[in-house]
Amino acid sequence: MTEHLGAYVYQPLSGKKIILGVTGSSSVYRSIDLARRLIRMGASIKVIMTKSSTKFVGPDLFHWATGNKPYIEMTGETEHIDLARWADAMVIAPSTLNTMSKIAYGVLDELLPLTAVTMLGDNKKTIIVPAMNMRLLNSPQYRRVHDLLREQGAILIPPLIEEDKAKYPPIDDLSHCIDAIVNRGRDLEGLKILVTAGATREYIDPVRVITNKSSGLMGILIAREAACRGADVTLVHGALNFNPPYLVQKIRVETTIDMVNVVKDLTENIEYDIALFSAAPADYKPLNVSETKIQTRRDPRLTIELEATPKVIKNMVKKPRVLVGFAAETVSGEELIKRANEKLKDYELDIVVANNVLSDIAGFGKEFLDAYVIGNNKIIAKGILTKYEIARLLLDHALEYLKRKIH
Repeated sequence: MTEHLGAYVYQPLSGKKIILGVTGSSSVYRSIDLARRLIRMGASIKVIMTKSSTKFVGPDLFHWATGNKPYIEMTGETEHIDLARWADAMVIAPSTLNTMSKIAYGVLDELLPLTAVTMLGDNKKTIIVPAMNMRLLNSPQYRRVHDLLREQGAILIPPLIEEDKAKYPPIDDLSHCIDAIVNRGRDLEGLKILVTAGATREYIDPVRVITNKSSGLMGILIAREAACRGADVTLVHGALNFNPPYLVQKIRVETTIDMVNVVKDLTENIEYDIALFSAAPADYKPLNVSETKIQTRRDPRLTIELEATPKVIKNMVKKPRVLVGFAAETVSGEELIKRANEKLKDYELDIVVANNVLSDIAGFGKEFLDAYVIGNNKIIAKGILTKYEIARLLLDHALEYLKRKIH
């Protein structure tokens, strides 16, 4: 794989069969992109359209996107049984309140709600993604139907609330959640998880900073994976090159001391089950900061005296039950393992991810890490891994460690 990483595609849904149900929402066109994304992730997709959805998007477009002709009409045969038997999961995105109500109350006048009820009857994962007017979302009818569907075993992924609208979620977030639910379920529900991500900035003057090349991607993927699996996630982040997930509480910081103070405050007031410190805080800051821009015409050379910044992990008040840290190093092999074990002990970590940032194909801003994942005095994983894989791996093992500590 190492020689062909440019062509490597991580397919966590390989072999999975998913029914995609679409309803009469103006955002239904987004489901074309969702179908294509799920296929790229390895899934086989069959589409069921309500009659009203065909007014927004023609069936031919879904046929083109999936390679399978969409189902629309009930013929009196057993399509709903055959589809439910075929599928591992069903995703209804977007879902109108009308369709949600039909599923909740068993009004089976179209193939889509009939198939959804059949899936629930088979105890197969049925994921519903509401998208509607905010007045409908805030109505007592919606709350009643929402709660009833959850009682019946359906999993609801909240809409993106933006511009006073309940919108179709970003495809990156939604596809990740579908994958996480299909492959892991809601196994982190009820847990409080703290994640740090991105680079902090230390100012030399009002326009110049000391920082690093961290993109924040690793922390974003961890936070998203945890939220998709049901956790209550707080993401404390510095500068990011990617959009943070919409499902988490986000706290933006600028400097390392800002991150220290936020983490100190959070861990004083909240007892976290798991914390994953994947941010790259600046290790040094200028001893003196100029209040005005330093003029390079006057000072062609500049000497800056630096001092170490405080360590974010060491400033927690209440330590989480499971603690995961990262070590970005410029060594590999046995030396990388040695430094990882030193950090594991020094910071009292349960798991550490040590990665070589000098790798040409992995590290800051890239999709991959060249890493050793170490925990419980053993190497959990090693080599070139996607950050997506590492996010899931870390949460899987953190949950395992948490269960051991609780019991």
